[in-house]
Amino acid sequence: MESTRKTGRRAAFAEDVVNDDLLRAYETSDVRHARCEVRNQIKWVRKHLNREIQLPLSAWYLLDELIGMSHDVDWAGGPITVWPSNELMMTWLDVSERQLQFLLTKLRKAHFICFIDSPTRQRWGRRDRETGRILEAYGIDLRPLAQRVPKLIAMAEQAKADRSDAINRRRSAKAMVARIAEYIRTAKRETGEQSDAANDNWDEYAAQLAEAAALVEPKRVGLAVLDVALALLRPLETAVKKAMARLFRPQQPRDEMNSRYDEKKTSPTGESDFTHKTTTITISSNEETVGPSGTRVGGSSREYSAPQRRRDAAAIGLSKTGNAKRVRSHLEEYKISVATVVTACPSIAEMGDPDLPADRWTWTDLTQAVLASLSVMGVGAHAWKELRFALGDEGAAVAAAVITEKFTQGARGLAPVVANPGGYAYWIARNTLDTGRLDLGPKIHALLKPAGRSVA
Repeated sequence: MESTRKTGRRAAFAEDVVNDDLLRAYETSDVRHARCEVRNQIKWVRKHLNREIQLPLSAWYLLDELIGMSHDVDWAGGPITVWPSNELMMTWLDVSERQLQFLLTKLRKAHFICFIDSPTRQRWGRRDRETGRILEAYGIDLRPLAQRVPKLIAMAEQAKADRSDAINRRRSAKAMVARIAEYIRTAKRETGEQSDAANDNWDEYAAQLAEAAALVEPKRVGLAVLDVALALLRPLETAVKKAMARLFRPQQPRDEMNSRYDEKKTSPTGESDFTHKTTTITISSNEETVGPSGTRVGGSSREYSAPQRRRDAAAIGLSKTGNAKRVRSHLEEYKISVATVVTACPSIAEMGDPDLPADRWTWTDLTQAVLASLSVMGVGAHAWKELRFALGDEGAAVAAAVITEKFTQGARGLAPVVANPGGYAYWIARNTLDTGRLDLGPKIHALLKPAGRSVA
């Protein structure tokens, strides 16, 4: 009877050619890694790169056991071969022999292992008793993995960076979608069924927003798709903000405007055109009544030139950068923090990161939010500069947040209308310079009381 003994020859596949190339590259390379280092790095690679490699979890466990079965001296050079039996590996993983063969094939196709077969297809080996180095071995060789370790680590680091970047961009895109949606809802609520006074098609803006929002809605979105979504959202947000500024810009009859001023030129109708020489101020509350003086400077009884402003500032103890130290003491006295401002002025939170809790806001976050709000309301850079001069950076941010909240409440019909936010900003700055009195604390606490808001 003819013998049916196995010859040890294994069918060759395309991945075996790649594994042979990795073996030769490892032999000529001087880069070596310790066994424990490779074992730890493979766990990190599995965490961040398994989506690209697509190996079953059992295959990663099997690879970890194979690395653990090798010796430290093997990774210093020469073959890195282990020769566990199928029964032993089946015990490790608690799988059948057919499942074990499937996992070994997965590792071979992933270029982590290759097979060195004996003529009998049995796995065995022998080591030098003194050095522990492998003299002869047949079984599973880990040199393809050893050669790929640096590249795998680099790929994992890149995948981790891309994933973090994608998370940040997706958060930014979703926050932008929420802001634009709120702008559009507010505008539609104000215009109602009538034609848009600013000649802006809000339905078209809503359709563009829905198209961009659909791109960032899935849980896993690639960087390329997120870049496309952000490229659609950024100009859309700019256009919507400009449309909001036009929609809420106060409109006054030309005859009334001419009658209020002696000059024969048209006074500006919006905050974006506001200057310290042409002020149109509408009363925003009974407490803060501001009317144009004979010198056209809101809230001031005399003409305010730059030298005069510096002299008055020095008289009440203002430095070149403004009243920052005194304002800071005032805020501390009334226990006004950034969280208090954000809680009292929820409309300013909509201009920042909506996912950021109030107690984690910083003065930088508040300043960025109020700058975006002033742009929407049409308040010019000169008014912001006056606020900073009179109140310092922190005081100016608080004052701008108060103006934003009162403007929003007035637009929604919850409070008297602030028709000219730019004039309001100038009034606060001029009132501080003229009287030296600070009332930011009472303003914030007044906004906290009606809605029953509180800060933990």
